[in-house]
Amino acid sequence: MKIAAGETIVCNKIDGVIGAVIKYNNKNCAITAYHILEAGKCNLSDIVHLNSYKGRIIEIFWNYDLAIIEIIAPESEIKFSEIDQPKIGPAYSLNHTKRINCRVMTVGKTFHYLAFPFNPLPLPGDSGSPIIQNEKVVGILASIFYNNATAIALSIERFIVHSKKINNNQEL
Repeated sequence: MKIAAGETIVCNKIDGVIGAVIKYNNKNCAITAYHILEAGKCNLSDIVHLNSYKGRIIEIFWNYDLAIIEIIAPESEIKFSEIDQPKIGPAYSLNHTKRINCRVMTVGKTFHYLAFPFNPLPLPGDSGSPIIQNEKVVGILASIFYNNATAIALSIERFIVHSKKINNNQEL
């Protein structure tokens, strides 16, 4: 099984979800919601597991609740994500083989708001799941509001633009 968006990431026996797989600073990297790694008491430079391979947390964006993990695996074992801007309309979250339909309700520079059917709803361990439209990752599931079946997704397309500015020592 390839390392891909929607697959498992494990930090000290706590399962999470890979939100996207990208090239980042010329490294093969996975992105996920940091609070899942934090629940496993993983932090910067810690080792995590992606399928049967290892990864190392190389960057944490606290304001975005995102972690970047360098993948230590042959490139032939990696399926890179296609990233796109979201559009208002149908989408789905993916956690392993569990697909949950949703709708992108609003689109922002940093966050998007989603609506889910009341059954099934994503579970707490689904944070970090990719939000997919037209088979491209348009966000990462960050927070779920069970009282009204809505959620917040982090913008991946904007995050990649912002991370390049941060790495060039520019202000956001």
